[in-house]
Amino acid sequence: MTIEFYLGYCVIIMTLLLSPGPSVQLCINNGLHYTKEKAAFGVLGNVLAFQLLLIISATGSGAILLASSTLLTALKVVGAMYLCYLGVKSIRLPVTSVDIPNAHTPLSAQRAFIFKQAFWVTLLNPKALVFVCALQPQFIDSSKAVLPQVTILCLTSAVIHFVIYFGYVALANSARGALSNEYGRSMYNKLSGLVFIAFGMFLFLSMLIER
Repeated sequence: MTIEFYLGYCVIIMTLLLSPGPSVQLCINNGLHYTKEKAAFGVLGNVLAFQLLLIISATGSGAILLASSTLLTALKVVGAMYLCYLGVKSIRLPVTSVDIPNAHTPLSAQRAFIFKQAFWVTLLNPKALVFVCALQPQFIDSSKAVLPQVTILCLTSAVIHFVIYFGYVALANSARGALSNEYGRSMYNKLSGLVFIAFGMFLFLSMLIER
């Protein structure tokens, strides 16, 4: 892999991660509702899921999945339903003070919840899988050892991913003052929920159009 190809890969990954989507929306939500330390576990969930998609692509499993219309449709349906579920959950979220510790919920359980939610939002996004399967092979030289190249691409994307998404978290966290009153929190929860539902409905509609 030449330095030009490597830099091109970095630019494309940065462009993808800076684009709005359900994972970015969740980062913003976590940054507004939790401390940066807790929200960072959501970023780790995003990063790990994306790395898993890269590995699926590298092993050829992604191409098999994309070639099966039934499996791809199932992934789209599950992904869309999960986004709509998050949307409804956000709309119905009780208006409480930001990041009030729950005496009945251990800190480790809170972190695990934030991590798993972000992990599944990224992993169940069929657009991410299609993008990864189309992108990664273009930057791998089949005439050379594949494993070192895949390792470099995965580590690079992981670092870029964490920096950009934690940047979203930090920016959102700095704006927590806007949610200092019940009205602001209520309006944001409803707006955020509608955004997630819109992403889910977009997946449903794109699936119907492709049929």
